[in-house]
Amino acid sequence: MTAGVSEEAAELLGAKMWGRWRSGTPLALSPDYDDEALGDDASRNNDFGYKHDPHGKKCPLGAHERRMNPHDSKDFILSDVRIHRIVRRSVGFGEVLPPDVTEDDGKERSLFFIGTNAHAMETVEFLQSQWINDGNFMSLGEEKDPMIGLYHSDKDSDADTFTVPADPIRKRYHGIETFNTLYGGEYLFIPSLSALKWISELS
Repeated sequence: MTAGVSEEAAELLGAKMWGRWRSGTPLALSPDYDDEALGDDASRNNDFGYKHDPHGKKCPLGAHERRMNPHDSKDFILSDVRIHRIVRRSVGFGEVLPPDVTEDDGKERSLFFIGTNAHAMETVEFLQSQWINDGNFMSLGEEKDPMIGLYHSDKDSDADTFTVPADPIRKRYHGIETFNTLYGGEYLFIPSLSALKWISELS
């Protein structure tokens, strides 16, 4: 943690970058504090939209959660959000990074990520090239996804910036670093249920 930054401020910035608090509570439903009961309630913590937060005062427009599933954001007039959705699951491994560690400690920790979709170019490829590494679709210029975008830690670059709308004036964080590194991946074909049924009936 940077000297002079309180734990509460760090937690809030982390939530703003993710779009959710540590418990899983979305900022769209609880922008000012973490609500663990809400975070544990799967029927509630995914039932929300952004139409009442058009300027990102609750959940920033560039937050990871909002980029990857814009819901009913008004900024998506020219894009059908439903076409680009994927079913995603991830499993973490390794020790949780201690809050006082700011350099690579050499320990392996990461996620195994699986995304299921019907059309790779309209989903995974689109998400990586547009919603993750391009800010134009949210009127954010060159800004990228703060959690999984590719950064160069350049404090003078608009591309390495994260914007948090606020009153009376927005906050901008410069010199964002790449938090995650992709080590590999595969595209795998999964037959539909009807195809599996047809295969099972072959003699």
